[in-house]
Amino acid sequence: MQPIIPNRPTRSRPYAWGSITVSPDPPRVGAVGRIEFPLANHDVDEVLVERIDTQVALFGIGVEWEQLPSIGPFRLPPDPDHVERASVEWTPKVGGHRCVRSTISVAGVAEPLRIGRNLHVIEAQAADDFWRVPFRLGNPERVAAPIVLRFGGNEAAALDVAVRVGERVVPLDRPLVLRPHEVVQAELLLFARTEDALRHVRTVEAYIGDKLLDGIQVTVYRPAQAREHARTYAPGRVPAAELASRAHAYASLV
Repeated sequence: MQPIIPNRPTRSRPYAWGSITVSPDPPRVGAVGRIEFPLANHDVDEVLVERIDTQVALFGIGVEWEQLPSIGPFRLPPDPDHVERASVEWTPKVGGHRCVRSTISVAGVAEPLRIGRNLHVIEAQAADDFWRVPFRLGNPERVAAPIVLRFGGNEAAALDVAVRVGERVVPLDRPLVLRPHEVVQAELLLFARTEDALRHVRTVEAYIGDKLLDGIQVTVYRPAQAREHARTYAPGRVPAAELASRAHAYASLV
């Protein structure tokens, strides 16, 4: 796992920092949980992390956040092999996977480093080819807003995706209008299109206009399917109409 370099620019997806660990994962109700940030310094001078401010929320996009106590300071020596494992504890009142957001304030740096983790990891069996990931989709604005979903990830043709809200598969080219502060239950549906091993990432990002609201990332690990489990897969992406049909069909079976 790569450490966090707190005085370096953030990555393009602030919700997908795999360096942040949550234990236990998923958290358990009433059990003390720990969020850990491995910090390192690749400069020639000491780096002072003044504080780390962290929020947690139930797994989703546009949801309400709970503020945790600040931690710090942390002094990082000019040694790239030294990793300071800063951590904050909290006791969750409900179970389930979490989204984490943190700002790391560094002495001498005008803007804090903003990082987060909205990650869900699927360790699948070789014969598996369909997965459902529940999440919450919300509108944090004070007015009704059209939410547009966009998908991304590596080798997208190997792992098709759809989002279902209620009984409806949400078209990617049409906005989903949510009332002020409305939160709906949604599901990310993933379909494997290959019998080969999977080590694939798919992302879902929600936009209001050109503004990125937030995103979630799902990683699927699956060994190659044995010959007796192999299926016939057509090349390329599934057409939208067929994908919607498959989503409804799978949802009715599981």
